[in-house]
Amino acid sequence: MKHTLSLLTALLLAPVVVLHATDKPNFVFVLIDDLGYGDLSCHGNPVFQTPNMDRLHAEGVRFTDFCVSATCSPTRGALMTGRHEFKSGVTHTIGGRERLALDAVTLPQLLKPAGYATGIFGKWHLGDKGDYRPERRGFDVAVTTVGDTQNSHFDPVLLHNGARREHKGFREDILFTEAIEFIKANRDRPFFCYLPTYSPHTPLVVPKDYVERCKKQFPKATPPPFYAMIANVDDNLGRLLAALRDLKLETNTVVILMNDNGATYGVDQWNAGMRGCKGASWFGGHRAVSFWRWPGHWQPRDEARLGAHVDVLPTLADLAGVKLPENLDGVSLRPLLESADAPWNNDRLLFQNVGRWPTGKAAEHGEAFCGVRWKQMLLVRAATCGDPSCKAMCTGTAPTRTVPGYTKNFAFHYAFTPDTGWALYDVKADPACERNLAVTEPEIVTRLRAAYRQWWQSVLPIVQKAEQKGD
Repeated sequence: MKHTLSLLTALLLAPVVVLHATDKPNFVFVLIDDLGYGDLSCHGNPVFQTPNMDRLHAEGVRFTDFCVSATCSPTRGALMTGRHEFKSGVTHTIGGRERLALDAVTLPQLLKPAGYATGIFGKWHLGDKGDYRPERRGFDVAVTTVGDTQNSHFDPVLLHNGARREHKGFREDILFTEAIEFIKANRDRPFFCYLPTYSPHTPLVVPKDYVERCKKQFPKATPPPFYAMIANVDDNLGRLLAALRDLKLETNTVVILMNDNGATYGVDQWNAGMRGCKGASWFGGHRAVSFWRWPGHWQPRDEARLGAHVDVLPTLADLAGVKLPENLDGVSLRPLLESADAPWNNDRLLFQNVGRWPTGKAAEHGEAFCGVRWKQMLLVRAATCGDPSCKAMCTGTAPTRTVPGYTKNFAFHYAFTPDTGWALYDVKADPACERNLAVTEPEIVTRLRAAYRQWWQSVLPIVQKAEQKGD
């Protein structure tokens, strides 16, 4: 009896550990549309300042060689499925080719059975009608623009799970506020808050006070509204981080910051020395910001090993304790996030094809504007399909193009590879891709080219089937 009383006394005096559902980490994923790797001051931008993005850089694990797709919807398809976007029928951003196949399993669909509240606040761009909409793809709460359009800056009508609702104010301010309210409402359970912004994609419209503020950073010229839109997103990111702090959720919340493709209207200001921007198969077309913060769990540092958009789903599923679907292309980044010394498959290959061929012409474009990443190497073919009558990508990105685009240096950022063939570059030593190593490293070229052809033959039937049925 004496021993029993002593045990009871010890238990009563011991610290009480209360287990909550939120012992599973929360996830806040901010994906910034058309932001460039070089647009951030922490990435060396000599003029423009991004203090809150820089804060995540300083406080998180920074992947310095992280690949996304060259354009918007393809990246989003890969993020939501952990598979190359072509395997889910996403090859373009318009014409029905942006719609994510209905049999694809999405990240929120994986997290919901594990008790997660799921919300999206912003640009879905994987289908805006019927069963393609985000509230039917695993999101409990979906707040998007009508038609997922970019043309909705002030006082927008937004869709809340498909129902129209009028709002007052600037679109990004509203979306971040909705996201913060979602976090507050679900603070006592695990949540996945996906915040894919519409800014700074065109049209370049933003409250005037942001333009005036940005003028101080551009003393020699009026800054384009592009930078003012980024400044607005950066301010809203600061609001979001402050909300997590005030709700005492920082140490149980993973915050991820990424962009969806290469640089756009900031490419001539600073592109971190890279050749290529949005829509290009060069290094600058697919290198992305990738900051991962989890205070008290991961030590801030650079991580140089190769990662990609397809890794986001398996990483979050791993952290949430969720069983993964089969046949993923991505892998969990958890070992790299937890330790700089973690073993890793340094032989992984990442395949890309810009994909903007005329609908029904995929087979002819297998080796048009495409590439393979392996370690620090990029094997790339930046050239057309060879048919002079071919439209779309084959004429729209010719280096001789004179139509205004993201850059005044079109001939550099959208250059064809030498002799319109395959070229090999060490992008770590040569981010501008100016020293072709194909002649001195023929074995690497042969191996990577063979791997690309094998991959293309595996995805081509899926792509063709999706285009035939409009899925």
